[in-house]
Amino acid sequence: MGQLLTLINDPMLTNREIEILEYVTLGLSAKEVARHIDISPRTVDRHVESARLKLRARNRTHMVACAVKAGLLTVNSNDDRGIFRMSSDDGLATIES
Repeated sequence: MGQLLTLINDPMLTNREIEILEYVTLGLSAKEVARHIDISPRTVDRHVESARLKLRARNRTHMVACAVKAGLLTVNSNDDRGIFRMSSDDGLATIES
């Protein structure tokens, strides 16, 4: 029962939401993210809002903090950018800007 409760409470972000979240951690606007991944800024805003709601965050800054707390992103102070993505394939992968 305890494991089921944990699974229900864990946010399930899509790969696209996580990708956009990575760009948000770099301080990019929706317009800048849209240029990087070739979608419209409005679509980026929708993905950000969806991720924010799933993480139960109040704003973009709180969303990043919640993602770190949930284990979706890890912080590494040895890297200039400082943020790494959790990857099921190879452990940690750096964000390319």
